[in-house]
Amino acid sequence: MTSRLSPFGEHSLTLVAAVFDDPDEAEQVAATLRHDAGLHTAVIHPGDDRATRKLEPEQRGIWRTLLRSHALFIPAGALVGVVVALGLIFAGWPAALESPFFAMLFLAMMGAFFGGMLAGLLTLRPDHGVVIRRVRTALARGGHAVVVHPMNELRARAAMATLQRAGAVPVRSL
Repeated sequence: MTSRLSPFGEHSLTLVAAVFDDPDEAEQVAATLRHDAGLHTAVIHPGDDRATRKLEPEQRGIWRTLLRSHALFIPAGALVGVVVALGLIFAGWPAALESPFFAMLFLAMMGAFFGGMLAGLLTLRPDHGVVIRRVRTALARGGHAVVVHPMNELRARAAMATLQRAGAVPVRSL
């Protein structure tokens, strides 16, 4: 579970997946993960209409991440911009001394802009994109994917170990 100050609104921040050629083996490994480790696990077969939902089941969480991250990083970026401007003013930089209000306003706006960019990057979750691309590629060639949504690092490692013991090459997000 994420804290109130966390920019993330999802319960599971990590995505673990592995591809199997045999659908029965994929189902068996998923059952093992559910039973032994108590992990939220899904199996995706080629042509599965719910593949997107199984890969990213927390659609509301993604929206919460969007709202939280922007609400946190935009003001934080603006504050960092003001602090940088004040540092430039106190350091005696001529341009900042000429117009301290403009320097603070400009750097606050730039900080807010870059804070918003960082928030957007967190919302897009490019680390999940690597896993999702691998799963989609495997599904296109007829493979069967086991997807795990662990709630913490310990469970993510347990999922990776179980998938490796099953002979798969797992991939995970951050």
